[in-house]
Amino acid sequence: MEMQPGQMAYDRASTVFSPDGRLFQVEYALQAIQMGGTAVAVTYDGGIVFVAFRNLPSSSLADASSIEKSFAIDTGLGCVTAGLIADSRVLVEFLRLEAQRHRVTFGEVAPYTVLGHALGTLLQQYTQYGGTRPFAVSLLLGGFADGRPGLVELDPSGATIGWRAYAIGRNRRAVADYLEEKIPEERNESSAFQLAVQAVAEGAPTPFLPEALDVSILEPGRELRRLATDDVARRVQGLPFIGPPERKGAGR
Repeated sequence: MEMQPGQMAYDRASTVFSPDGRLFQVEYALQAIQMGGTAVAVTYDGGIVFVAFRNLPSSSLADASSIEKSFAIDTGLGCVTAGLIADSRVLVEFLRLEAQRHRVTFGEVAPYTVLGHALGTLLQQYTQYGGTRPFAVSLLLGGFADGRPGLVELDPSGATIGWRAYAIGRNRRAVADYLEEKIPEERNESSAFQLAVQAVAEGAPTPFLPEALDVSILEPGRELRRLATDDVARRVQGLPFIGPPERKGAGR
């Protein structure tokens, strides 16, 4: 992001607009999200596939499965995030609490659009009041309406947009363009999975190991199902971008 003359006079607080109507703190949060891994969600007839790239720990002592990018919210509700993991946990807990409040009050699973607007309101508040900063997280929230899958994208500004398939995180625009070009009109779980993985590869450093993919599947009336590493490895076997990461030579 280019620094404009006089910008420093307007980027000290999230509540101050620049003369051309920009909130620089929100733009900085979007830049932080671009530093994270790519995450993709693709709907299909009967469900939603969430695929996210996670940077594997450099230490062999670390447990790669502990790095989660997709989260269960309630029955038939789930999400995938990109950005600061610590920030994402706060937003996921907010969604879970709102979902339970709706269930207790109305005796039904909360519509994903209602949760999306509630979270969008929270995100917007963190751009409006002093003493806070925007959350450095983008999120794709998925659910079902009359059995049909749907997605809502939320960014640090609090804006909410519905999609059939979309990407967040690193190289978001290029990956979204890839999805728009390649997405078939008719999709099943297998084709949605292949499309989502290939889209993530468009935005991730390649090649990479199957362990770098966090894959989850959401179906109506069921909890979010995270695929085991062995299952992911079997499904992506033979793809050209799957393999040990290239190691750069140690030079001085």
